[in-house]
Amino acid sequence: MMTPEMIGWIGIVVLVILLLLRVPVAYVLTFVGLVGYWIIAGPQAAMKIAGMVPYSTMANYTFSVVPLFLLMGYFAFHAGLASDMFKTGKTWLGHIPGGLGHATIMGGAAFGAVSGSGIASTATLARITAPEMIQNGVDKNLAYGVVASAGPLASMIPPSMMMVIYAIITETSIAKLFVAGIIPGLLIAACYMVMVFVRVKITPTLAPPIEKRPLNERVKSLKYTWGIFILALVIIGGIYSGLFTPTEAGGIGAFAAFIMALCLKRINKEVMKDSLAETLKTTSMVFLIVVGSMIFGYFLGITRIPFMLSEVLTSLPVPPIVIIIGIVLMYLLLGMFIDMISAMFLTLPIIFPAVLSLGYDPIWFGILIVFLTEVALVTPPLGLSLFVIKGAIPNSELRDVIKGSIPFIVVDLIILIILIAFPQITLFLPGQMK
Repeated sequence: MMTPEMIGWIGIVVLVILLLLRVPVAYVLTFVGLVGYWIIAGPQAAMKIAGMVPYSTMANYTFSVVPLFLLMGYFAFHAGLASDMFKTGKTWLGHIPGGLGHATIMGGAAFGAVSGSGIASTATLARITAPEMIQNGVDKNLAYGVVASAGPLASMIPPSMMMVIYAIITETSIAKLFVAGIIPGLLIAACYMVMVFVRVKITPTLAPPIEKRPLNERVKSLKYTWGIFILALVIIGGIYSGLFTPTEAGGIGAFAAFIMALCLKRINKEVMKDSLAETLKTTSMVFLIVVGSMIFGYFLGITRIPFMLSEVLTSLPVPPIVIIIGIVLMYLLLGMFIDMISAMFLTLPIIFPAVLSLGYDPIWFGILIVFLTEVALVTPPLGLSLFVIKGAIPNSELRDVIKGSIPFIVVDLIILIILIAFPQITLFLPGQMK
């Protein structure tokens, strides 16, 4: 007779093999979880789990935040808020070294405040900013690297879909995660801009400056930023003050983005149809993975593997920071080969209890994990942002996109060290919440 622990490890091996064979992660999680639970607890218990989990999981009020923030992002995209922000950034910063790159980073950070999806933000910036940068003489590798790294800022700057997923898996406060991401998100954007400035200062031919605009023209360009700032102020301000919950913020944000698109006359029947269809498609994908992960979580729970691994990690004769560094390296490695939504659902049920046992703050650890998902989007060979840019920009080569992203990955590693060494960067704002 095999023990539940042995069956659990066999299930994990089968899961990894199926993922390597490119079987969709939602189906793998569901299949392995149900079969494993069936073997350990019997067919009746497994069928009970199969019937109970989908409804009990999806009926959770917290999950309604997912489609709401996605819909807000699509409305904001069609309202042209990202392109408007890029225009303002170009007007104010275009004349300094690397100016168009700075404008793109600023546009990515601003659009991240109303998007929530790193992939959607990357695709938007690739279509809007990359052609203009290249047309104005910016080195194509630098242009690709800026877009590949500025797009995933949406994963860190609230409202972030990755934060919502982390909060759901670990039962952590979504509101505190959103607020905790503000300072790290601004820090990341600032570090990217410093790196671009230094590189262009050393090699001016990487990004020739454009003509400096008169002050009155720059002031007039601020009118393009009102939409982004209103949305960000309403969402983050409301959550930070306790005026409304993240779910209510999603509803208010989606409605506000719709009204803006309506006022700007940038929405019609086709835009509405596309926005709703894309929201439905993305939400369905996320929810299928959530249901599969919950079923797999029940299977892991009955095998006691998470409990055993937690005990092993907490009893290792090394400082806790060494274990955290090991976890970070594991996620960096995973991010090279599988998407981080899948990685989070596969690993957090096992890793998270150990992290809590070591005494680390779940909000700080959440921001660390979300930043690692951002890094994974630009990490070769399978970083999704790299392929999004390749598909969105005609005649672009994947090797050029990867080459342009490498300096930004180096900066990401430096930022990672800063976030680990100085946790108060993450925890200051959540500590001030009501």
